[in-house]
Amino acid sequence: MLPALRPAILLVDDDPTLLSVLARRLTREGFDVRTAASGQAALAALDRSWPALVVVDVMMPVMDGFELCRRIKRIADLPIIVLSAVDAGEAKVLALQEYAEDYIVKPFDPDELVARVQRIMRRAATGRGEINLDGGELEIDLVHRRVTNRSGTQPLTPTEVRVLQVMIGSLDRTVPTETLLERVWSEADGADPSYVWVTMRRLRRKMEIDPDNPRYLLTERGIGYRLISSTMVRSDLEAGSA
Repeated sequence: MLPALRPAILLVDDDPTLLSVLARRLTREGFDVRTAASGQAALAALDRSWPALVVVDVMMPVMDGFELCRRIKRIADLPIIVLSAVDAGEAKVLALQEYAEDYIVKPFDPDELVARVQRIMRRAATGRGEINLDGGELEIDLVHRRVTNRSGTQPLTPTEVRVLQVMIGSLDRTVPTETLLERVWSEADGADPSYVWVTMRRLRRKMEIDPDNPRYLLTERGIGYRLISSTMVRSDLEAGSA
């Protein structure tokens, strides 16, 4: 089994003093805290690994927090807390409707942020950064980009991680090919279903003991793909379709 992971939090703010204060406070609570001073730095950090939660300041130069949140949601469905110096009702409603789990107005007590982070983390568990399938027969670690089965551990590419993020979000349910293209390749020119097919083939080679007879990553012909949590669930699904 893989070692337990401390939930990771990415703090994004162009105020270095506030970043330092919040990082120290959240670290004391047992979180693995990472910081970024700009939207661009935050996207670079996300390209290396995914946190369980992101805290984003709205008022940043070059790329503001709203744009950063939009870009984050294209990559992964991560929980986001928005920080803002403006208690504007319209902006708050937009943030909460579109991408944020919570909205905190500056100035605020760091303990308030800790309490809200803990509430979201309890609801979202570990942000599904790590998941075990079939009683631990297959372990998917999105944070460290790896999958482990009895044959060993294999690294995952960023694209494979994004695909699995979508699949885990719909565990045991069919995800249409069109949905995968929209969520994973939204910014790619000329993306077509072959992108999905090739990526799924690579994932099966890493996840399955027998890639030609997959147990977990199944094809629903003419529709899309399904990630199965256990062989028992698979048997139930097959019986229901018989």
